[in-house]
Amino acid sequence: MPRYTNELLDSLRLISDPAPDYVIHELVETGQLDNVNRVLRELITNNQTIPSDLPDNIEHWLRETSKLPEGTDTARLDRAAQFFVDHGVTIALILATASFVECYAAHLGVKVMTTTYRLGQNPYRRVAETAQFLMLVMKPGGLTNGDGEAIAAIQKVRLMHCAIRHYILQTGQWDVKRRGEPICQEDMLGTVACLSYVVLDCMKKLGIDYTEQEAEDYIYLWRIVGEMLGCMPEYLPNTVAEAKELTEAIRRHAHGPSEDGRIMTQALVEMHANLIPGQMLDGLMPALMRYLTGDQVADYVGLPRSHWDGLIKNGPALAKFLDTLDDGGGVLADLVDKLGLSFISRKTFELSNYQRAAFTIPTSLRDAWHLDEKAS
Repeated sequence: MPRYTNELLDSLRLISDPAPDYVIHELVETGQLDNVNRVLRELITNNQTIPSDLPDNIEHWLRETSKLPEGTDTARLDRAAQFFVDHGVTIALILATASFVECYAAHLGVKVMTTTYRLGQNPYRRVAETAQFLMLVMKPGGLTNGDGEAIAAIQKVRLMHCAIRHYILQTGQWDVKRRGEPICQEDMLGTVACLSYVVLDCMKKLGIDYTEQEAEDYIYLWRIVGEMLGCMPEYLPNTVAEAKELTEAIRRHAHGPSEDGRIMTQALVEMHANLIPGQMLDGLMPALMRYLTGDQVADYVGLPRSHWDGLIKNGPALAKFLDTLDDGGGVLADLVDKLGLSFISRKTFELSNYQRAAFTIPTSLRDAWHLDEKAS
């Protein structure tokens, strides 16, 4: 009996994140939302104590959610963090390509991104915020060393989702019956799948080896983070096999062609084109995205085809081409590593006009990836 049936996923489209949604509703009703927004903006560096001038309900919620779920195996979180140290450059690039495209293929949920101007019209900023969130959560000790950075970042994302839900529903233009709740449980589970199983699957396609234990620990970390982000824990995958089942079920249930998906993907393609200088590599990133996500997803979101498509799939031919560009060139994974290092650079985030916080790469990751101070 499959765990993730269409009936279950239908029901999860009608559920959002009740606890913080109720908090936001109370703040709106009492006229306190603007004050809370001001205070939260002041928490830019993510590690301050909870301000004393917050309304009691949101202060209580922040304190209640400022710890890991009961029974969390912190040793597994630490092992997953080391996995990110070892492969984080590639993981970051996968997230900025295939994972985003997978999200955009979810035709019922992607409209949230085009409905909200900040997410729909500024791909640089969305990538910057996702990358910063990823590094805070995945860095060694991020969730376990007690400094609160990662947990505060998770709380802010969760509150941001609640604020977006409120805004979208207030417009009166969101069809709940057809689309479900904005940022519903299925969409949140889909995001966790894109951050976890899709990453592992793409790493395999790139020929990057990892152990079964490393994969299970990586899924476990995102299971914990998913619960902290508001996913209902009983539906989060506990193993790689369950994560694969969830990903495939969501693809069948929620993926399809949409104008919103095409708009978001076009913005993403343009962003990557602006980050790669010259014309020699034009079309490379869409080809990489198509290779990683597959033709069906790529066609859903309108990924353009290019002369790179065949070469990306042909490892030896690509290696020969790379050798003409760089004596150290070779396999597809090496290309991805180089693109990842280029992506994790200050240029990406300067383009974003990123003002929520100064984008920083934690020292432990910068040293492991051999990045100089200018990249962070």
